[in-house]
Amino acid sequence: MTDATMFGTLPDDTDPAGLWLALFSALPFGLAVIDRQLCYCLINPLLAEANGRSIDEHLGRSVRDVLPDLAPMLEPLLRQVIDSGVALIDVEGCVPPSHTWEHAPREWIASYLPYRNRHDEIAGVIAMVREVSRERQAERQRQKIEARCQQVVESALDGLIMIDHHGVIVLVNPAAEAMFGYRREELIGQPLSILIPARFLPRHDDLVTAYLHCPTGRSLGQQRGIIGQRRDGSEFPAEVGLSPLHNSDGLQVLATITDMSARMAAQAQIEQSLREKTALLNEVHHRVKNNLQVISSLLNLQTRHASAETRRVMAESQNHVKAMALIHQLLYERGDFSRVHIGVYLQRLLILLHHSMNPDGQQVQLTHRGLDTPVFLDLQRAIPCGLLVNELVTNALKHAFPDGRSGNIEVVLSGSANHQAELQINDDGIGIPDHIQPGAVPTLGFQLLPMLVEQLKGQWELQRKPEGGTRISLRFTGSSHEESADDAR
Repeated sequence: MTDATMFGTLPDDTDPAGLWLALFSALPFGLAVIDRQLCYCLINPLLAEANGRSIDEHLGRSVRDVLPDLAPMLEPLLRQVIDSGVALIDVEGCVPPSHTWEHAPREWIASYLPYRNRHDEIAGVIAMVREVSRERQAERQRQKIEARCQQVVESALDGLIMIDHHGVIVLVNPAAEAMFGYRREELIGQPLSILIPARFLPRHDDLVTAYLHCPTGRSLGQQRGIIGQRRDGSEFPAEVGLSPLHNSDGLQVLATITDMSARMAAQAQIEQSLREKTALLNEVHHRVKNNLQVISSLLNLQTRHASAETRRVMAESQNHVKAMALIHQLLYERGDFSRVHIGVYLQRLLILLHHSMNPDGQQVQLTHRGLDTPVFLDLQRAIPCGLLVNELVTNALKHAFPDGRSGNIEVVLSGSANHQAELQINDDGIGIPDHIQPGAVPTLGFQLLPMLVEQLKGQWELQRKPEGGTRISLRFTGSSHEESADDAR
């Protein structure tokens, strides 16, 4: 087979010139034929466009005329190929941004091959040029991103360990090295189980297998605490967050590990301090209650040889003291020092008042409704609330039912979703005369009423019923659990 037919033959009606022109134009890289005088003989559209000139502006002109800025670099290469007859393969070149209309440099890879004439003499150079600007820019961008990611991994305060789909460690950051006491080269290639105490391995292996079968992202807050094992065999509590990653190497899982030793120690210290403060508050409220009971007992002793009027005044004072002592008793019993359930408090206070103030033979019923309503007050407002109820109920028992009349006193508590509460004290007695206004008469109870309402941060209203009797309404805002906790702090 001759050289002319070794690659096959063309149909007789084929135009060789047209075929070569089509092939020359369709090449995916730049191609030019340059003679010994370094002038362009042929050039395809792709390379002509890359040089920023038309094909006609290339043909017959020298490399220096077409590319004056690149000639100092290109001409020695072309001369070397012509003189030596040896091809130069994959020569890299770059045009700085100042020589183009673009902001980024233009980069290419070129191969220069000698070609010969019929006499086997080197007639020039075939230049094949492939522009790689975008590829190189994308590669540099990828390397920047990888460098940033690596910097994030290396500087992370939490331990980072990545495992492959077999549970083998492939990445370790410095924080994880310090946490477990290993150098990263000692961990990479090892199974993750090297960091888990032996007694937990069966359960751990099952969990890892199940997770790799169905990986999902899990934040630190969603994880159960685990126990890690350092190189020296010591153990520490930890939290682990998991992030599955799918890349060219297949499934990998990035574990974010936080050593919980310091946090748990601090939490234990806080809990211990809280227990101590709770015990102290218990003791304080217990002692205050006892001291108030002592005062009540002393007042009771003083009444033994006193006149009837003095005994009445001292009994009222005792009720004031007992109302305050009852608050501290409830706080001590329930262990919640931030708030008082007003309904529970009032129920016990009314029992106390009924036994101490209802005279023999007086048929006055003391009833209540709605005391199971969840209305709470902090200590600063619970005491004036108790004193208010004490005064109002005491005054009703003393004055609303003269001459042994029977009747009813009702205490009603209601609340709403926005912590608004209303407390009513109703009686069906003779009613309060029109000329008597709370705060404007010399009796202690009516003088205290406006002051106590102000301390409660509420509002009050006195209503004289047409059919007889009195209704006093107290409106105030209850405390939420969060507000009470803030007040306690």
